[in-house]
Amino acid sequence: MSDKDTRGADTAPEHMTAGEEADGSDPVRDSAGGTAARADLLAMHAALTALEPLDRKGRTRVLVWLADALEVEAAPRAVGRAEQAVPAARTSSAVTAVIAAEEEVPSPREFVSRKRPASNVERVACLAYYLGRYRSTPHFRTPDIVDLNTESAGPKFGNPSRDVDNADRGSGFLVTAGKGTKQLSTRGEALVEALPDREAVKAALREHPYRPRKRGPGNKKPQGNGGESGE
Repeated sequence: MSDKDTRGADTAPEHMTAGEEADGSDPVRDSAGGTAARADLLAMHAALTALEPLDRKGRTRVLVWLADALEVEAAPRAVGRAEQAVPAARTSSAVTAVIAAEEEVPSPREFVSRKRPASNVERVACLAYYLGRYRSTPHFRTPDIVDLNTESAGPKFGNPSRDVDNADRGSGFLVTAGKGTKQLSTRGEALVEALPDREAVKAALREHPYRPRKRGPGNKKPQGNGGESGE
């Protein structure tokens, strides 16, 4: 056999890649499910290339967002204490939860001091906001507000039930959540996020108007610090 024939028998054409047979077949493409496996590998490589420059928190945010967008179950392999309460992402609220878990969490005292509420109903709204955002307690009862107010070193409520009711019926900062609980309303959330900027508060309350609900003959009109401030 000539040298030319020997070279033709022992070597594959130069355009063939590793894993291809001399007859031109590709085992990855020819096997059952091979094309899908190849696509998976290409996607993994592209994802790894895109995520590699990010830090751990950035990778977590991207993976959670992708899992939500693609409606698949996925969770980070290693999670910190603040992230352990975040379930596998399937809804957009999970993305918000991850971001909230990673941000610096102020103490109740720091948060309320920063917001500088000017009335009891504003203070109730701030405490309700804190419970929902930082304590995973969007639905709460009056004792929860009282306990958090004590933790924040706030002035003692003279009549907590009245103040919470004023924040609900009188100001529209809270709404009934069922089973004796309440939750922060959209109006209340806008108020807290606008604080302490009084001009921003006025704009937020105009954007989310509220007409106090009528009370029955036996219910007295709220007194004290029950009115809205900033309007």
